[in-house]
Amino acid sequence: MAPEPRVLVVDDSVVARHVLVLTLRQLPEFAYATIDQAGNGAIALKKLAAERYDLVLSDVRMPLMDGLDMVSKLRNEMGDRTTPVLLISTLGTEEDVQRGLAAGADAYVLKPLLPHSIQTAIREFLDSRNRPAAAPQGSGQKT
Repeated sequence: MAPEPRVLVVDDSVVARHVLVLTLRQLPEFAYATIDQAGNGAIALKKLAAERYDLVLSDVRMPLMDGLDMVSKLRNEMGDRTTPVLLISTLGTEEDVQRGLAAGADAYVLKPLLPHSIQTAIREFLDSRNRPAAAPQGSGQKT
């Protein structure tokens, strides 16, 4: 990730966006990040077309364009397969999670957004992206 990452926080709730921004700022990786905000998926897509982001955190349920449609359009219509998108939702059934991942999200985090839980989810996600692939079994290397 770049020294000063760019993050896009997408939620129709001003309070939820504020909580996410404050939570991100507590993580060393995002203490000096540029954090933009959008109130729905349509606004987010405009921002994503104009800027490169290192991370997108998006609510699922929003007016005008929800998070599922936003990530689907980002991946399929805009052809962006690399910007990491974490969907955040109160919809927590296995079907909801699978729908979010099928739309193109990299991870799916359940609300309520407690600062510790979102920080843990972001760290786990970033760690999984930065973790080197394991050596194949039976490679002949001894430990």
